[in-house]
Formats: sequence, structure tokens, C-alpha cells
Amino acid sequence: MLALLLVLTGAAWQFWPSATVSGKPSVAVLPFDNYVGDEATGRLADGLTEDIITDLARFPEFTVIAHNSTETYKGKAIDVREIGKALDVGFVVEGSIAREADRVRVTAQLIDTKQGRHLWSQRWDRPDKEVFIIQAEIAEQISNRLGGGAGLVQETGRIAAHRKVPGNLNAYELYLLGTERLEQLDQANLEAALSLLTQAVQSDPGLARGWVELFHTHDLLAGLGIEPERNRALADAAAERALTLDPSDPEAHAVYGSSLGMRGDFARAEAEYEAAMRMAPNAAEILIFYIGWASTFGKPERGADLVERAIQLDPNYPGWANRPFGLAYFMAGHYPEAVTMFERLGIERHNRWSWAAHAGALAAAERRTEAAALVARAMAAHPDLSIELIANEPGWSDTERRRFIDTMRLAGFPACTKPEVLAKIEKPLRLPECASL
Repeated sequence: MLALLLVLTGAAWQFWPSATVSGKPSVAVLPFDNYVGDEATGRLADGLTEDIITDLARFPEFTVIAHNSTETYKGKAIDVREIGKALDVGFVVEGSIAREADRVRVTAQLIDTKQGRHLWSQRWDRPDKEVFIIQAEIAEQISNRLGGGAGLVQETGRIAAHRKVPGNLNAYELYLLGTERLEQLDQANLEAALSLLTQAVQSDPGLARGWVELFHTHDLLAGLGIEPERNRALADAAAERALTLDPSDPEAHAVYGSSLGMRGDFARAEAEYEAAMRMAPNAAEILIFYIGWASTFGKPERGADLVERAIQLDPNYPGWANRPFGLAYFMAGHYPEAVTMFERLGIERHNRWSWAAHAGALAAAERRTEAAALVARAMAAHPDLSIELIANEPGWSDTERRRFIDTMRLAGFPACTKPEVLAKIEKPLRLPECASL
């Protein structure tokens, strides 16, 4: 997503190439200005500053300067380029709070300290009676928009990495470029991501987040039917390596939870996800991953209900998130909403099970003609696709398998798996009409 300009609802985003990044970027959150000067607004400003620092500090992708180091700039008008030099940071978050009548107005912006340019800005205007709700919401939104896999700090690092001579790329920059390719979800980009991320962990074997993204890469390749047994084994190994390297990284707990879930250990998988969400309660990306697993943990309605929360945390959520969103709605029986999410995902990003869920949701929503057309396209993309094949994919609960079986029948998918494909599945689940074949 390397655009020079993105315009979002309620926010203006601007990207400029900044100085070359070597190693992880660093961010300083300056004390928010209190334009009114009253004590109550000052407390709000101080609380908001601390909340943003706390939320940003959970992202391993960059370093956040502690509050006591930025407190010295409170109330002072200082050039951010000078602050960048003094604190050795590449980015500064600054903002202001003002009360007018019964309203609270908050502004925030991210600035590149190398060139003094604004990269992002946004304003909130709310009733002052919601002051503490506003404080929490702003901290959540700023941290999610700046941090995480689709955050602005990481995107700016990607731009800088693209401008470097490939031979000079370090482990972190290889990681950045690998995650960029990973987000595209198609086979060619996933294979490119695998190469870049492998180089990253070879250069720095202790880069826990590199192993986190290697888990996702191998898992997605398996989902596309590409050497599934081998890629799932490599995904499991990457997840374990990530957690061993950094038990404090909530995303490491999340991918280890996914790994356990794929092996059918749902109780431990759910425990790992709960740990991840306790460690990073406002992390949109972790919540998105959990949403994809909620029905497996026996909580389909919770998964569907959390979609709105995830979108609230990250209004600019990455396109791949529509897959777990679609699955959550599908497993909760909210078929029209599932279809909407799978349409947003895009046909080109479908893997085997999302083809099946999309067509099944169409059929269950009484859109049989569209479902039949989608089945034909799915079979063209995956000639071995069948109800049995999806039912035998690892990681589904019995209830989820039944949902697939029932809706795929409605859509018109072939029931039985080809013998040569079935032979590769250990202890396969057979449908009654296929057992005698």
C-alpha cells in the first residue's frame, strides 16, 4: 500500500520519503497542549499523552520514548527537528486539547523529524461529557493507525527500504518488505514474502516479529493448497520460535494460538489468544485474528459481534481482514453480512475455504444462481475442491465442519474427494455417500 496520498473518512494521510531508516524507528509522544489552561483540561491532556505512549509501547516494530523524557517539552514551542536530534527519534506525535462550551476538541498529528513534515493529522470534536471515552478512543485510534502491520510508521519504513540498494538492506528492512508482500495474499507475493522474511531471520535469528510473519506466510501458503503438510509444519515451528524469542510479544502468543488451533488443541489455543488480548487489549490486528478463531472456540456470536469493534479500532483495516470477518459472520449464520465481507476480500484473495464459505453463504442466503456461478469459478481455481476436502482441513471444530458441509451442499460443490487426494489425508473424515467409493 505504497501510495503517496490516501484519503480516509475523517482523516488525511500523507506519505513522504524520509531519510533512510537503519534499524527500528523510534517515536516520541510530546505532551498534548492545553489551549484553555484550566486544570481539568490539563489533566485530560496529561492522561491522553500517557495513554498514547502506553498503547504505542506494545508495538515491537518501533521504540517509544518514555513519558519522563518527553515531559520536559511540556508547554514549550520547540522545532520538532531539534527534538528529533535531542531524543534521537525519527517521528514525533503532538497534539492539542481545547474546550469550547460543552465540546472537547482534540487534534493530533505525526511528524517526520528529519524533514519537519506532517505525515498524518486528525481532529476529534465531541461532547465534553464523553471526555474519558474520548481519551480512550483517541489513544486507541492513534496507536492502531501508527503501529502494527498496516501502521503509518511501518509504511514509512517500507518507503525508505524501497529506496535503498538491496545489498544494503538489514534484517528489519527485509522484514518490512516481506510484510508488504505478505499483505497481498496471492501465491506470487507470498513466495516473495517467504524469501524476504527468510533472509530477515537469517540476518537476525532473534527477530521475533520476523518469525511471527513467517508463520503467517507458511500458513497462507498451506491454505492455498501449496505443499500444505510441509508449510503447516514450518508454520508451527515459526510460531514456537517467535514465542520462545519474545514471550512479551502479544502477536507471538496469537500466532502460537493459531498454531495450536490448527493442531486441534482448541483449549490451549484459546488461552493463548486470551493472553494476547490481555497484553494488548486495543490491538486491532490481534482482535482480527481472534475473530477468525472465535467460532472454533465455540463462540461464533462473539466473533461476529467483535467485527464492529475491530473496525472501530482500525477504520483503515487491511483488506485481508475481510476473510476472518467473513468467516465470523458465516459461522454465526449471518449470511448476507458474510457475503459482503467476502466480496470486499475479492475473488483474487480467496483460498480454498473462503471460496467454499463465500459460495455457501450465497446459497444459504437464497442467492443460488450466484452461488452456482461462484462454485464454477472456485472449481476452475482449485479442481480438487470438494466438501470432503474442506471438512478435512485442520483447525475446524465439528460445528464448523457441519456448517461447511450443509452450505456447500446447497451451493452445489462436489461431495467426494478424489482418491489420490484422499490418500494424502491421515484418518480422513468421509461423507456417507462417499464412504463406499
